[in-house]
Amino acid sequence: MAAQHLILKWCGLILLTLVWRCSSPAGAVSLPEPVRPDPEIMRLAIHQALNIQFDAAIETATQLQDEEQPTFSSHLLRGIIAYLQTRWQSRQSPSAYEVGHKALSTVLEAGQKHLSASEPEAWFQLLLGLAAVFDALLQQPDAPWQSAQLLARGHTWLQNALIADTATADAHLGLGLAALAVTHLPAPLQLVWGQAGNAGNTLQAIHHLQRAAETGQFSQDLARTFLARLYEEEKQYQEAIELAQALQKTFPDNGYYTLLTGRSQCAHSRFADCAATLEQLAARLNTAPAVLAQRDDRFDLYYTWGTALHELGRDELAFNAFRQAINQDPQADKDDTLWAKFHLAQIYQRRGQRKTARQLYQTLLRGRNVEDLHDRVRRRLQTMR
Repeated sequence: MAAQHLILKWCGLILLTLVWRCSSPAGAVSLPEPVRPDPEIMRLAIHQALNIQFDAAIETATQLQDEEQPTFSSHLLRGIIAYLQTRWQSRQSPSAYEVGHKALSTVLEAGQKHLSASEPEAWFQLLLGLAAVFDALLQQPDAPWQSAQLLARGHTWLQNALIADTATADAHLGLGLAALAVTHLPAPLQLVWGQAGNAGNTLQAIHHLQRAAETGQFSQDLARTFLARLYEEEKQYQEAIELAQALQKTFPDNGYYTLLTGRSQCAHSRFADCAATLEQLAARLNTAPAVLAQRDDRFDLYYTWGTALHELGRDELAFNAFRQAINQDPQADKDDTLWAKFHLAQIYQRRGQRKTARQLYQTLLRGRNVEDLHDRVRRRLQTMR
């Protein structure tokens, strides 16, 4: 068994190395000699990006350039901004993914040449490690093998940076994101990662993100953002609510934090609080669409709001919220869209609109089943006979 694990480990590492070499950007890449970045400029640009002020963030990033020539730190910062754009901005031209991947790949390829020519400083390994992790996050959905290799390299650089210089506490951001990202890799890649002696789990992610939030020079707000989402995923709802509310005050233009607060309140059965929180967000969305640009976020807003209203017995408002949620997912790709339709049918039934309710129940029976949806629909139809 031990021999099989060893063989698997080495085969996996060889495959990952081959993927890295085959997928590295072609052509010569050069950047000016690395210069220690200004953490205040980086902190300001990240703050602007978290507040959905992407043009201002990109302009701030140019302050790290050397006589208008991109540098390692300006490319890294542009890659981080692009990653946030892919999450919170609906349209970009060219795509934020393309811009971010190109910038981060440039950092990594030029950085490899610099590492081979000189003894690496801790802060430079910090830059390379963060570039590798954010490029891995950009690519993970479509290229898990390449993402895994990037995570492994980034993890090594970030650990080396921390060991060499405790002032590089921003490395905790990358280590936390790497530990979290590994949990979303295919099982064989997770096994290879673990066999190599690396930690990859949510407890490690929380530990490192908390350290970055406490001691990082420029990564505090970014770490807190990921930490709030992780608290929600781990069902630590009170921690998620408190952190998201604090972040909303810091970043008033970004409705994501209010949405996260409302989702956690609903999951914590605080339905009145959730309804009030998301009602305010829905009102803002009508006049400032950029606060929630992504369709998935808007679906979550209306579905969670509808759920809270439904639990409170406020059927008319719940009806409208569920209808708006369904409009955000016209192909009914989400399981929750089917539940939204089920709740609509219930409301029709309570209104006495039995024909409409029956038609909607029957439509749900002809579709895919999720959890016990079909059983509940059949029971509803039996009560209408």
